[in-house]
Amino acid sequence: MSASSTPAKPHPLEFLIGTWSGKGKGFYPTIPSFEFFEELIFVKDPAGRPIVQYSQKTRRAIPGAAGQDPTPGPPMHAESGFIRLPGWSDEKCELILSQPTGVASVELGTIEGSTIRWKLHSVVRSPSAKAPHVTDFTRVWTINTANKTFDYVFAMATENTPLQDHLEVSMRKVDA
Repeated sequence: MSASSTPAKPHPLEFLIGTWSGKGKGFYPTIPSFEFFEELIFVKDPAGRPIVQYSQKTRRAIPGAAGQDPTPGPPMHAESGFIRLPGWSDEKCELILSQPTGVASVELGTIEGSTIRWKLHSVVRSPSAKAPHVTDFTRVWTINTANKTFDYVFAMATENTPLQDHLEVSMRKVDA
């Protein structure tokens, strides 16, 4: 099979493909807790290569009036990049990301059904990236294909704090 041909078997990350949207909460010992809205978009490579384009955007949740739900406010965070499936693996993957904060990372993932567990492999920062610097992080993405839900937990460590949960997010698939 050539590098540009599509494999005969289904794409190993078919369960991710599409747009997911929902709400999350953030907490960490050095900052006040917060709520946010999040959108993730996963797109298969149009050339049929073992790559999935990834983009993520969050917006601060603005509290609603008494009895009303919060609404999306100003942008908070964004990251974009690619998930790579070396050798069309259905067990291992790589997440290559960049952020406007001056941080770029490579994460290694293991695929277990429709759960992906990510572990930081390497991180680089621009000279102006804000301290304290992140030194480690993990993500666990859990997709329930039957209910079209996507939940994840993001844990991080900085130069000043040990690895601990930082974000919890629950989303639903918003496209077919």
